[in-house]
Amino acid sequence: MPLAPLRIAIVGSGTAGPAAGIFLARAGHEVTLFERAEENRAVGAGFLLQPTGLGVLAQLDLRDALLPEIAHIRRLHCRTHGGRTLLDLHYDELQPGLFGAGTHRPALLGLLLGAAERAGVALRWGTPVDRLVREADGRPRLLDAHGHQHGPFDLLLVCDGANSCLRAQCGLPQRATRYPWGALWFIGERTPEFAPDVLWQCVGTTRELNGYLPTGTRRDLLSLFWSVRMDEIDRWRATPLADWKRAVLRLTPRAESFLAQIESHTQLAVAAYADVVLPRWHGQRIALLGDAAHALSPQLGQGVNLALLDAATLAAALQEDPLEVALARYSERRRAHLRFYQFATRWTTPFFQSDWLPLGWLRDFGFPIANAIPWSRREMVATMAGLKTGPFRRLEPSV
Repeated sequence: MPLAPLRIAIVGSGTAGPAAGIFLARAGHEVTLFERAEENRAVGAGFLLQPTGLGVLAQLDLRDALLPEIAHIRRLHCRTHGGRTLLDLHYDELQPGLFGAGTHRPALLGLLLGAAERAGVALRWGTPVDRLVREADGRPRLLDAHGHQHGPFDLLLVCDGANSCLRAQCGLPQRATRYPWGALWFIGERTPEFAPDVLWQCVGTTRELNGYLPTGTRRDLLSLFWSVRMDEIDRWRATPLADWKRAVLRLTPRAESFLAQIESHTQLAVAAYADVVLPRWHGQRIALLGDAAHALSPQLGQGVNLALLDAATLAAALQEDPLEVALARYSERRRAHLRFYQFATRWTTPFFQSDWLPLGWLRDFGFPIANAIPWSRREMVATMAGLKTGPFRRLEPSV
């Protein structure tokens, strides 16, 4: 039985927050979304929206509106510096017509926030919520950095990202660690050397990874990713840009004309990543979604997709059961999927971003073998598509 209307606070307007807000406002709840930024100025590298995330957008009736903004990605091709294919994964090996969507955070976030406003979500920009307190009955009240109080609320959704300041106040054990590796990224006009429907990557040692993702947004754009240790960023900035370009071209000679668009270090942004582990993703009148709940390395490209699924799963649970039962059901329904991708990401990342150079030799030997076996290749495609819930279990694609 659906709940009586709840007063719900959402902290954070990344992906999970606005998506959950749309679902819940449409279900008749009173929803307020708090965001520390003064206005919607979404930034971020290109990313790959998988069939799982596209399925959630279809539930929100937003998928068709996003399609003009995307590049249809049909294939992932990853090769070694020496030219050997490590991975050659095609979405249609799972289902004809299946694809990933290369796009940018501003495109997706603009779509979500517009739909949230139309659904009746109250957006509170410039409100940096940094403290959680509870009423005698357990209802959460929020305090912001300006000294204002908000609430109390029947339910709080913590969606304020990997660096969440509220996560530690939710009463759940947690482990949050920074990855020593991150990435430089740049968005430019796609050049003919890179196909418009292929996520192309090249690896050298485990310290060298270069990727190119077509990212649409009505213009023919391409996002470059370059692996970098976070403690080497200052050294990189102090080194002539030409030196960095030579390193890229040693790995990816075809990138020469694309790199000509980069004339200064300031055109490249830095992305840092964290690993967040919680025993469950709910507490008393609280649920955690997205990176605040389970931030990962981007190696498998699942962050936005997992966040969208969190929002859809929580909203469905709240339609079915009383609040505390629904929150427990949310954690239970997300457990297998999230645990698989947390494990798979931690297992995979060191083969592509680490100082453990022998893993590169093992990768270059083992991955081509796995890619050549039809069963294991299909399972890798299912992993890429965000569909795996265990070593031998997976969701069915919905789009």
